[in-house]
Amino acid sequence: MKTARLILVAGATSLLLGTAACSGGNTTEVCNEAMKAFTDYSTKVGQAAGNLDGINTETQALATQLKGLAGKADGDLKSSLTKMADTWATLKIDPANPSAITEFATKTSEATQELAVACGG
Repeated sequence: MKTARLILVAGATSLLLGTAACSGGNTTEVCNEAMKAFTDYSTKVGQAAGNLDGINTETQALATQLKGLAGKADGDLKSSLTKMADTWATLKIDPANPSAITEFATKTSEATQELAVACGG
């Protein structure tokens, strides 16, 4: 399960790096809040190492936060956050389904790119 944790943390970290250039009024605030949500998520997932239920719980909490942030945003940022919230809401890491980790990594990469563009990065 170390691999799952590393992929989750790496995905969240790359998302943070991709959104470092947020710009523009409300967009800046929402982007900053999204970055904080991912920072907190990375920390909590790291602390939940080996505890899939803990990782899944944190993933669901992140989905809820992203959905709330989408409600504050507009345009591309709203669309990106909504898509990310939907992605994280459906993600569940199950040791019986190792392909879920690969799927998560792919979706994280896609979301990272979208959010970076939406935040002006």
